[in-house]
Amino acid sequence: MLNDKSKSTEIATSMTNGLTTLKSNAESSLAVIKTGKRMIESIGREGMNEVLADQVRAYISYCNGEMQRLHNLRKPFTTRLTEIQKQFVKLEKDIDPNVSGSPAFEASSLLRGYLHKQIDDAMAAEQRLVKNRQATENRLRKRDDIDETRLETLLQRADNRLLKGQSEIRLAEVPVDLIPVVTEPEGYIDLLRYWWQEIGRNLPDSDLERIFRPAISFAKKQAKKGNKVESIYVEYRPEPKIAA
Repeated sequence: MLNDKSKSTEIATSMTNGLTTLKSNAESSLAVIKTGKRMIESIGREGMNEVLADQVRAYISYCNGEMQRLHNLRKPFTTRLTEIQKQFVKLEKDIDPNVSGSPAFEASSLLRGYLHKQIDDAMAAEQRLVKNRQATENRLRKRDDIDETRLETLLQRADNRLLKGQSEIRLAEVPVDLIPVVTEPEGYIDLLRYWWQEIGRNLPDSDLERIFRPAISFAKKQAKKGNKVESIYVEYRPEPKIAA
């Protein structure tokens, strides 16, 4: 394990080397961009032909090679940055109330259990109030010495006691959030349908393509096997393959 001074020196060296690599990669990337723009200008003047098509293929292949080269050059630096980032993130997670294993998470769990008990106790208390109200009415209706007017008065008092008790319980209610919990896989479809009606249908295509990229990728792979989605809202369009 490096001491603090060695760590600081290593990080400073990595930053310096990384900035040098970033500058070099930026220059290389700019050169590739300029080459591509000149080629596009030629296509604009002459129109696409077989010669230029071959140049485009070669350019794309060159771009892929340069991407890999630039990736290899920056990888040691970005890998070290990722390692440093993980150290920062760990320090944050160590005190995150939402991360299992942290004291804050354990304390939150204890508090949540305590509050759940309060909620359960309040529900049980309200059920007792309702049960007592019904028992009072049943008892009063069995008495022969009470006329209808007196019965209504006594029942009204019982209702008032019930309402007062319920009000006291609600004053002490624990604030809660309603969290949707999917109990069966089909529930995700219901959530998706709800989200679609409220938000999804109004999003631009670019956002929807990003959100549904996994589903689109799956459908694309299945199409190669001859399996297609049967829908009037989905069509399959031929797309030329460009060799990498």
